[in-house]
Amino acid sequence: MTVSKLFGDEQPPGDGPQPGHIDSSFVDTARAIASICATRMLLLIAVITGAAIWGWTIYDPVRDRLYAAIAFSIVFVGPQVVLYYRKG
Repeated sequence: MTVSKLFGDEQPPGDGPQPGHIDSSFVDTARAIASICATRMLLLIAVITGAAIWGWTIYDPVRDRLYAAIAFSIVFVGPQVVLYYRKG
């Protein structure tokens, strides 16, 4: 069985993209996927760093460490979360 028989429509020979042909929609899709992955990687790094800082704070809860962890969460993780939801 050929692909055209599976979908039930006959396509004239020579029409459509050739095997191995990359058009602009493929490049646009690849750029969109790369942007999404980069955004999520930044968020992952921020969350891991935040978890380490909060773990360090919980290990020895000193007032200054707690303030540092709160400041880190507000200044660094907060904008990353906003970026994550905005970029999708």
